[in-house]
Amino acid sequence: MSPHISFRTASLADVRNLAALAIQVWLHTYAKDGIRHDISAYVLGEFTPKKFAALINNPQYRLLIAENKGHLIAYAMLDLAASNADLPSAELKTFYVQEAFTGQGIGKQLLAYVERNLNQQAYWLSVNSNNTRAIAFYAHQAFVQHGVTYFEFGGNQYENKVLVKHPKAIDIKHM
Repeated sequence: MSPHISFRTASLADVRNLAALAIQVWLHTYAKDGIRHDISAYVLGEFTPKKFAALINNPQYRLLIAENKGHLIAYAMLDLAASNADLPSAELKTFYVQEAFTGQGIGKQLLAYVERNLNQQAYWLSVNSNNTRAIAFYAHQAFVQHGVTYFEFGGNQYENKVLVKHPKAIDIKHM
């Protein structure tokens, strides 16, 4: 990994970069057949600087970022009070790494930064069942499948795997 990678909590100065990166990663991951109306409406409505500012200002959420020489390359969004009685209260809602930086250990290091911010608290996430690269990454990071849920989009339901990481699976030596 490049020695210029740094990790920190996002600030209001980051909202435009967060919106741009979120759109880029989401489209690269899910718009495999190209752009259609519901896709463009979703990303342009969901990933806005205004929405990121609201998240940064809400103590329920924590946005953590990775930068390469001052350029945003990845981010994680935690919901510290996710509401699901069957799961831990902390949810990793978003974990995006810009495609040019995948496979370089940045995701693993950002996830370690997330875990330091959670103070050994168990947490969970959901990942599209067809996103085999992400599922393999999470399996290597000691996540276990807990069940399934569905993401509704464009009048369709998409199966997501619900994965959980327990405190005992977090390796303190790598923090």
